[in-house]
Amino acid sequence: MTDARFTSLDEELTIVFPGTWVMVPLHDEEAARRRIQRLVTDRVGRADRLARVRRTAKTELERLVALADDSTAFALALSLEILPGVPFPASIVLSREEWPTTPGPDEDLATHLARCFPDDTALELSIGPTRRRSVLRQTTYDEESAPELIADYRFAAPGAERVIHARINAPMVADAELYLELFDAMIDSISFRRPLAEPAGR
Repeated sequence: MTDARFTSLDEELTIVFPGTWVMVPLHDEEAARRRIQRLVTDRVGRADRLARVRRTAKTELERLVALADDSTAFALALSLEILPGVPFPASIVLSREEWPTTPGPDEDLATHLARCFPDDTALELSIGPTRRRSVLRQTTYDEESAPELIADYRFAAPGAERVIHARINAPMVADAELYLELFDAMIDSISFRRPLAEPAGR
């Protein structure tokens, strides 16, 4: 059983993270640099023999932030532990994207998503129709190869004017199907806040 934590992703979305996750600032290079430095120091330690590990972790995190900053991403979170004392490295990046195509006449949301992402798996979650694409690939970490799971989820933003794309990366996975079950539950926990009411007199 995981220790679930309710987290705000932005002014519109919330999610329930399993275990311990940390939000990393986007579009603010200095704030992101400070957060990464603190994370690496806290998680890896300050010992001289760990200098190479710190450099590798810092470089990977900075690369992830740079990729998110160059996209339409609005939230980035890093997983630290799934349970106290049980490391669980993973990341999630969320962005708002334009629809690849416009909806057809009388086309419902599920049909439109299926037409836009025909090769993805259809999911029916609490946020509505969702498409999921996953791939397990070999990735090199500090000169060693290990499997990495990438899962892409797409669902409609409120009003269905745009698509929300959530990408989860999980390095060194042991059981892809088990991880996908966990990630499905994470995405299913996303909820949308109601818009704030306009002040009276406006």
